Amino acid sequence: MSLQFRNQRHVVKRGRVERASRPVIPYGRHRLLPEDREALLNVLDSGWLTGGPAVADFEAALEDVTQATEVVACSTGTSALQLAGALVDAPPGAWWLVPPCTFVASAQAARYCGYRPVFVDCDEATGLLCPDALERTLSAADAEGAAVAAVVAVDLNGHPAPVERYLEVLRPRGLPLIRDGAHSLGAVDLDGKPVGADREGLLATTFSFHPVKLIAAAEGGAIALSCREQAKRLRGLRSHAMVRNPERPAEYEVTDLGYNHRLSDLHAALGCAQLARLQSKIDERKQLADRYQRAFDGIDTMQWVGPGDGTKSAWHLASILVDRQRRWSILEGLRERGIGAANHYPAAHKQPTFTSYGPFPGLNSSEAYCDRQITLPLYEGLTFSQQDHVIHEVLQLVRPERA
Repeated sequence: MSLQFRNQRHVVKRGRVERASRPVIPYGRHRLLPEDREALLNVLDSGWLTGGPAVADFEAALEDVTQATEVVACSTGTSALQLAGALVDAPPGAWWLVPPCTFVASAQAARYCGYRPVFVDCDEATGLLCPDALERTLSAADAEGAAVAAVVAVDLNGHPAPVERYLEVLRPRGLPLIRDGAHSLGAVDLDGKPVGADREGLLATTFSFHPVKLIAAAEGGAIALSCREQAKRLRGLRSHAMVRNPERPAEYEVTDLGYNHRLSDLHAALGCAQLARLQSKIDERKQLADRYQRAFDGIDTMQWVGPGDGTKSAWHLASILVDRQRRWSILEGLRERGIGAANHYPAAHKQPTFTSYGPFPGLNSSEAYCDRQITLPLYEGLTFSQQDHVIHEVLQLVRPERA
């Protein structure tokens, strides 16, 4: 007899907890090569598991990729958002404007920093923050006399958000933009700058190195910055805000409410080894994404979610939009066929953790996107044969009259 847990990730058999069977083709998967293993072994042999030189090497490599003045590595993408929020100078309870089409960490960061999450509608076709909706929300803040702490723009699916359009709205108001680039390391904006590059009015760009991301360091995050003083402050905050006496290193003072958000040398070395392959990773994913797009072109019962004209995506996720009423049946149908389809993401403003901050009117386009979205498999190592199977099953399910 087996007991199935609600999260469907484990089963209990004869008193033992075991992993439940996974789809044959997952939506995402990391790939480790011999150079990744070698990088980890080098750290183990060095005697520096944490606090060693690998973190600085990783930061320097990220600065090359992003063209940012400074990059500060940290423990997760969520801690990166929290640290970026620590740079914001606004009164407690100020509005933290964030799109609903994102993982909840983008909004939870507001609460970590003492601000109020306020959701701003997205484009129904892309899930990216809508510039017009941003202007409306800022006008609503003015009408209510509410202070605004920051705006968070999310590069959903790895597709660059139109940050310059947001900055055109924010610069005259003196409001900072935080870019959540958890999906978009290696992507390129419309003006040719890589995601993470310095921009006037852009306070920080945050990244994540979770195992399904392009750079799969097991865990990890980073903040790209244009200000060296801010980078120095965040390096202190990520390690309890401890300041050591240079003349007597055993002595230290804690100067602020800091965090334990350090990145280990093991994670940094793994990330650095993979960062050398970043462009080839993106190229492989783009080849797969192009095959999806060609296969789905002209199908009126679904929509392929691609990047904006003139931009270059990092292709973190392959997203389609289907009929709202049939989304779950299609998604479950794919999983029954061994395809690890997923939903990225449930609308953040509907999560119970944000109930006390509501209600959240005027988010119809965001809800339409989230209610229609399905994530298809996309990762290095996905074979054309496997992808053809995914395409066939998707078409069978979205065009039932032709099944």
